[in-house]
Amino acid sequence: MLSKYRFLLLLACVGCVLLFITFVERSLQSQTPKVNLMQLQTAYEVTGKSSGASRIIIEPLCNATFLIWIVTSYAGEPSARSALRRAYTDEELRVLGIQRVFLLGTLNDDAERKTRVLQNALLDESRRFSDILQGDFLDTYRNLTRKHLMGLHWAANNCKDVKYIMKMDDDIVVNIYGILEKLRSGMIEENSLTGYIMKNMIPVREPANKWYVSRAEYANSVYPDFVSGWLYITRPQVASQLIDHAESSREYFWIDDVFVTGILRHALNIKIQNISELYTTDHGYLECCIKGRANLLKCELLVGPNGGDAELQVRFKEFAKFCNANCSVRKENNLVGKTCVLAYKEPNLHKGAVQINPIRIL
Repeated sequence: MLSKYRFLLLLACVGCVLLFITFVERSLQSQTPKVNLMQLQTAYEVTGKSSGASRIIIEPLCNATFLIWIVTSYAGEPSARSALRRAYTDEELRVLGIQRVFLLGTLNDDAERKTRVLQNALLDESRRFSDILQGDFLDTYRNLTRKHLMGLHWAANNCKDVKYIMKMDDDIVVNIYGILEKLRSGMIEENSLTGYIMKNMIPVREPANKWYVSRAEYANSVYPDFVSGWLYITRPQVASQLIDHAESSREYFWIDDVFVTGILRHALNIKIQNISELYTTDHGYLECCIKGRANLLKCELLVGPNGGDAELQVRFKEFAKFCNANCSVRKENNLVGKTCVLAYKEPNLHKGAVQINPIRIL
């Protein structure tokens, strides 16, 4: 009888030891940092000081032959990435000599909870589409420059045989066929940044504004001329110059298009080329372009915002592909910019960002 109790006691002790080992292993796993696949030699903190090396968590292979298309995207918003993938499939882009890569940061616990997008979901998205480049930094507005530089660095160093790099935001609609037509016509000047030029832009000094810039961050009263980060095109050699200067100077400014295509560009005396006639700042004009399909008319506009409707990317692409082969060029007096008429739509007041401007009473 005594040996039976000893046996049961031994079993209980063994069970306790196994439970303790399991608990310790789980505790250690929860503290293990995310695995990073390689180091990236361009790294910046929002303080403007170099932090040594920022690492890449997810990295695709480059297979572009003509143009590498890098797209800044918020990790917690997969819908815009989905629309772009459905609009321009990898197979179609491959035939055109194009590869598209989405640039992401990481989400902290709070952002994962709000967006319901976990790191495992991003890893799965990468496995499915092989088009994610993710850096080991938080995906925030203040880190947009890090994301932008990461994309240029990767493209310039991994896609050495391409002729062009096109940088775009994921909420921008684009007619890829029209862009290719312009590129093949020799539109892009050598050693330039080509896009929508922004001139005489001044820093926002109101602290309540989302885009507030303190004098400690940027002392001058006017930004250098720059091209909008909506979409611009350059060559790998120019991207390499920008990256090299960013590394050597250790400068940093968080508004990415101002910093990369303005401050860095100005320091290197790289010219900018204006093609603003191909852009619209109102998504309604893109809707008018789509209506022109009924009359077999092309659209002079190739780039514009999606207006919060990610599916506009898909509709505009279907129009652009059809008209690339079947439509005629509009005459000067029939351009969309001169003839577009749209019904007024009540704005969604529950969406958007609050903007506060000071008013002098006395």
